[in-house]
Amino acid sequence: MLFLAVTRFLLVAAAAAACSLLAERYGTLAAGLIWAAAAACACGAGTALLATSAVGRVTWRNRVAGYLIPWGWRLNRGRLWPVPIISWVVWVAIGAAALVLRPGPAAEEPPGLGVRVALFAAWVADAAALLYVAGTIRQATPGGRVRSLWDLAAVIALVLAVSVGLYLGGLATAALVVGGGPPAVLGGCAAVFVLLVATLGRNARWN
Repeated sequence: MLFLAVTRFLLVAAAAAACSLLAERYGTLAAGLIWAAAAACACGAGTALLATSAVGRVTWRNRVAGYLIPWGWRLNRGRLWPVPIISWVVWVAIGAAALVLRPGPAAEEPPGLGVRVALFAAWVADAAALLYVAGTIRQATPGGRVRSLWDLAAVIALVLAVSVGLYLGGLATAALVVGGGPPAVLGGCAAVFVLLVATLGRNARWN
């Protein structure tokens, strides 16, 4: 699980860095188009590798495809074709976020690099949570729980949309508070819980 999280983090960071380099050389619009086309080629290659790999065997094809189309597996319900589409959308969204957070040439006082990096991390965390909840909805059986999951997904989407809107409106700090506040609070609570379990769990009785 930790290896998967680190791998995803490195993939996202590499994608953001690649988009920034493309924007510096070709401009924002051209960089976005180039990135979208490159992501489509990568997702197509990943799909071809999986389609031609042997069933029941893990080979280099599976491993490489896992880096090219890493998202959407909890949403596919056993089918291959949704995975490259979802992965392409995620790749494009990552690139778009990186390009949006680049200070424009006409910006008088652009937000600092630390604020923009933190905001990018917050948007990634929000989007990852939204994708996870969507996968849970896709796998859940019909019932009352699905309704609550839809409500949660709507809240996460609203938080993400408001944060992006605030940044585009020139309120970078407010955007960071809105977009990064919930992940920071949840992460802090999880860290405290893990710390308590690690320090007190050995002597606690759970029955």
